[in-house]
Amino acid sequence: MHASDSQEDATAHEYYADNPDFPAKTIVATLFIGAFFGYLNDTLLNVALTPIMKDFGVDKTTVQWLTTGFLLVMGAFTPITAGVIQWFETRKMVLFTQATFLAGSLICAFAPTFGVLVVGRMVQAVSAAFFVPLLFNGVLSIFPPNRRGTAMGVITMMFTAAPAMGPTLSGIIIDHTHWRVLFGFTAPFMLAAMVLVGKYLTVNLSNISRPKIDMLSAVLSIAGFGGLVYASSNFAHIPLLEFILLFAASVVLVGWFTHRQFRLATPLLNLRAFEYKQFRYCVVILAGAIFLFLGLELMVPMYTQQVLMLTGTATGLILMPASIAQAVAAPLFGKLLDKKGGRFVVLPATVMLVVSLAVLWLFLRIDTQVVMLTAMFTLLALSVSACVTGETYGLNALPKMLNPHGAAILTTINPIAGAIGAAFFVGATNIGEKLSSADMPQQAMLDGIHLAMGCVLVVGIGVVMFALRLKAHQK
Repeated sequence: MHASDSQEDATAHEYYADNPDFPAKTIVATLFIGAFFGYLNDTLLNVALTPIMKDFGVDKTTVQWLTTGFLLVMGAFTPITAGVIQWFETRKMVLFTQATFLAGSLICAFAPTFGVLVVGRMVQAVSAAFFVPLLFNGVLSIFPPNRRGTAMGVITMMFTAAPAMGPTLSGIIIDHTHWRVLFGFTAPFMLAAMVLVGKYLTVNLSNISRPKIDMLSAVLSIAGFGGLVYASSNFAHIPLLEFILLFAASVVLVGWFTHRQFRLATPLLNLRAFEYKQFRYCVVILAGAIFLFLGLELMVPMYTQQVLMLTGTATGLILMPASIAQAVAAPLFGKLLDKKGGRFVVLPATVMLVVSLAVLWLFLRIDTQVVMLTAMFTLLALSVSACVTGETYGLNALPKMLNPHGAAILTTINPIAGAIGAAFFVGATNIGEKLSSADMPQQAMLDGIHLAMGCVLVVGIGVVMFALRLKAHQK
């Protein structure tokens, strides 16, 4: 079948999945591979930073640019993806994005200096910024609203399980090989995805309207959102006055960007998607869930290694059941959302999220049993997975013309909420340690963790309040 024939045959249906000859699952799978590795890279280097410091002779502040820089570039470029995606054919856009990620991985794998390694990470981050919006737009174009939950459930698995798998996977690789292998092992998967895209993706999944891209908006987006991610990620490492000034300047730039979008005839990122209440509520719920989960994912290893005095391998094993549970449950949550609606899935999940937070707050001690900690973190991870599944419900509330912008908004939220969550947990824990009167360093650290956990309960309760506003499913 020629590409033109495939295009004509597929577009005879309102959604591509309505055509039984259209390879919907294969295309979504190939798009998923790129997005999965993009999010896996968020935390893949966490365990590898120490050997990288030794190999290149850099300090802790410098080596952090490998993670901070990745989040900064990804968070800065994501808002412009909605406009860029509508300029090029989907096939060319996906292949270019995959090739960019592959190039970044190879640069990192063979980097002769630390500076080149940072450049490779930045190249990876640019591609990662486009992977998820491309995947979202693909799902929204391929599947009708009543079938999106299952596909988006798999994507939810990526959002939650991929960052959770990063430290465990990198720990195993580092223990047995070299940190460069972390970058090299992704190459075969990306090459396979490129072959599949070249063979099966013969239609455009987004309308090529070539909207005018406002350059001032692009600059404000990159500077404002990038500044927010950088300031939040480095909260514990930069002077307080510098943090306040940087954060305030970033907020001003984001505010300017927001104001400008409502004044432009063709906005870079159409924020009118927020005028749809159900979408707006889902964005807040998603931001709260990501804030809590990525913050706790950073704090739990600190607790296990500095309070319980466990090894890195033991910490990875504690986190592993949560990753497995998310991988299994996310598609099931998606199917349930298709059948019962967003409120049915998300509201109980937010309640379970608060309960698991409260139990962790009360039972984290110097002698906490590993089984108890594993069970509570797994319960929390499952509740976050169900909350994130609700983004499908939010996107379903938007008209088709706002789909690229809704996807870009949701994707922008992730790195920013995650960076702020991680920064908050680290900062609050440090403050709690300083305020503690305990003689033992372990107890002082535990006091700091209790302060952070107590504060974030407010965030959990706020998420529940927004979940109560979701509409019940209508058949």
